[in-house]
Amino acid sequence: MKKFKLYLVAPLALMLTAISCDKDDDLQVMEATATLVWSGDYAVDGCGFIIHLGDQHYKPENEQEIDNLFKQQDSHTVRIKYTLPAKPREYNCGWGVHKKSTIRLLSIKKA
Repeated sequence: MKKFKLYLVAPLALMLTAISCDKDDDLQVMEATATLVWSGDYAVDGCGFIIHLGDQHYKPENEQEIDNLFKQQDSHTVRIKYTLPAKPREYNCGWGVHKKSTIRLLSIKKA
């Protein structure tokens, strides 16, 4: 009976440990100067904010947290702290569904 309990409890403990792990904990926090582009509001076929970092273009996962002051002109040079999640994200804007690499902004300020 004791062996049966062990066979039952061990997989359950392993499964709970695997579920409780946060994959975002492994992401490296980086800092860089980038260009923040405001492409317009989603309600009028815009695509919100886009980050140009080097040769790459990223869609901020948390763009609702970017200050509205950055919407007053098309682009800004900014200093950002960020992480790069592994999965691209699909989002609706303009005339269809787009898939872009994502970026999670931890802080953003004018450079």
